Amino acid sequence: MTLAERLAGGVFFTLYRLLGLLLTPLLVAMPRTRRHILGLPRPDPGWTWLHGASAGEHVAARALASRMHATVWRTRSSLRTPVLGAFPAPLDLPFVAARWLRQARPGRLVLIEAELWPGWLVACRRLGIPVTVVGARPGRGTARWRALGPLWRWLTAGGNFITGADTGELKRLAPLPAPQFPLPDPTFVAASTRAGDEERLLEAWRHVREPRPLLVLAPRYVRRAREITALISSQISELSMRQRTIDRLPEDAEVFLLDTIGELAGALAQARAAFIGGTFDEKIGGHSPAEAFAAGLPVVHGPHIASNAVAFAAGRSIPVPEEASPEALADAINQALRLPRQATGGDPSNTEALDRGLSRLPAPAVVAEPLERPLLRPLIPLWPLLASRHAGWSAPPQTAPLPVVSVGALVAGGSGKTPIAAWLAARIPGAWVAARGYRRGGPPGVRIAAPGEQPAAFVGDELEMMRRRGIGVVSSPDRLAAARAAAAAGATLLILDDGFQHRRLKRDLDIVCVDARHPNGGGPIPVGRRREPWSALSRADVLWIHNAPERDDQRPGAAGDPIPSGTPPLPRVRSRIRPRAWLRGGTRHPLSAVTGPVDVVVGIARPGGFLCTLVAMGLEIRSWRIAADHGRLGALPRGCVTTEKDAARLPPDADVWALEMALEVTGAEALVDRVRALAGDG
Repeated sequence: MTLAERLAGGVFFTLYRLLGLLLTPLLVAMPRTRRHILGLPRPDPGWTWLHGASAGEHVAARALASRMHATVWRTRSSLRTPVLGAFPAPLDLPFVAARWLRQARPGRLVLIEAELWPGWLVACRRLGIPVTVVGARPGRGTARWRALGPLWRWLTAGGNFITGADTGELKRLAPLPAPQFPLPDPTFVAASTRAGDEERLLEAWRHVREPRPLLVLAPRYVRRAREITALISSQISELSMRQRTIDRLPEDAEVFLLDTIGELAGALAQARAAFIGGTFDEKIGGHSPAEAFAAGLPVVHGPHIASNAVAFAAGRSIPVPEEASPEALADAINQALRLPRQATGGDPSNTEALDRGLSRLPAPAVVAEPLERPLLRPLIPLWPLLASRHAGWSAPPQTAPLPVVSVGALVAGGSGKTPIAAWLAARIPGAWVAARGYRRGGPPGVRIAAPGEQPAAFVGDELEMMRRRGIGVVSSPDRLAAARAAAAAGATLLILDDGFQHRRLKRDLDIVCVDARHPNGGGPIPVGRRREPWSALSRADVLWIHNAPERDDQRPGAAGDPIPSGTPPLPRVRSRIRPRAWLRGGTRHPLSAVTGPVDVVVGIARPGGFLCTLVAMGLEIRSWRIAADHGRLGALPRGCVTTEKDAARLPPDADVWALEMALEVTGAEALVDRVRALAGDG
């Protein structure tokens, strides 16, 4: 990068950030933009971040994701149109985009077409995240950037460009989703219609040969549904209409208004022919016909197709001149309806071209875990003083009436302690689990439930989850009182969930859990979430690495080892967590029981990890809501998806699908034998 490019970029970026800083209060106040600023979910580190502006780009994004052979987190920047399966992208503002990237740490960023946000590109360059633009098309926006010369070169320094010539027509390669609702045969779909398109089509529909097929109107923007309904009611009154979102209208209607998001491809999969919107507007230049061609359909279109000329040349199309009469447009529709559907599945040469293009993608980078709030470093010495008083570190530990095993962590929240404690308790006869019972509500004291028993009061979501698995649990902020109650109820061993920092109770074995994705917790409290330094492992007996690397040859000190060098050597256990089954109404169901778009409500420490699990299972997130960890979930959509821990706060017969997870553990044989011996079972 030359000095001129650095100077141009530095001046531009300073001004750009100042403008963003000034606009931030206004953008936070607007609901549409606030979704892209506050409470943004993020993927697990190492995922591929795949971004497209709106629904059109995400047809191409689905094609890319299906061929990448990588875990992919899709985002959108459109403020008006939700995209099925895509999350809001961080708005390119100071303290928003860069912070999201530092926390998400994607392995690479792949941009569809020309979504070149300066803050993203600069933050990725600083973090070492490779950036690739796929399917870039020369347009007015790109031309303006290129005309700036040094600034353009500074902006795209280190970036990788893969053009449409390298990949082929991406939208034709997108997998067709399963239809979400049935349509009769024949059906004619008007896709991505704009203002003026519907009026032309409805006028022409009077002249379409009887018996007329069902006309599906799929507007580019669903917010126009009321406008289109009024058009039909006032001008084309002899045509009866029904809407996708209103079931009470007549089923034998001639016009079907698709006023939902993400269901157009399923409608095209059932149609005989299609019309492509925006082709009667020279400024738009026509939307892409790729989805219709991928479904094997002939398409009718207006004269303006410059924006997607290559895509229109790849299939059967019937052009209609701008001055065409309604009768002429009806003739074109009749002609398209007479043509047979073509076989779907795509041209193998297109798939080969895409694979060749994707072979140019850089490998994902491994981004080091940064400090979360580096400006708070001066306050770090205060936390040990506060914690020592709260946890009673200075007082001598008290002895429980039964053996005690602690499962704890150096980092607060989301390190995998609870599933590990449950895994261990399920393998030790007579083992119970004790925890504080966060936000259990009601008066303090010991709450207990033997295996198969219902507690008199709520014990906390994590303990309730284990109780429903058949594990004895005891809830109390006083760990010694919990141990005495468990022993009196017949327990032979007590497992403390999150007990490493609570030293008032003497332990026979200390297990410390480390999440390999976030081993440092973003730094010590209050900079991050790490409660104790790595040297505290000198008090531990076993180191349990959760979400461990897939490689079985991982050894202490090897490249990618999440544990810093110089820490006390300890026996290691490794685990990863996998989906096992769905729970609904107290019954276990196979993973195949939930398919297609889902509504998600999640209230755990790392909600993005749960969303990643659902995406990796092939589910598309239709809507999502994140609640506080251990907080209230609020009103839930019927049949929504949630975590097993969240479902523990609901009645057992609640109408939700709770995902049950299972640990895959390696290297725990010696640990289990040791704990069984403590419990007197071995």
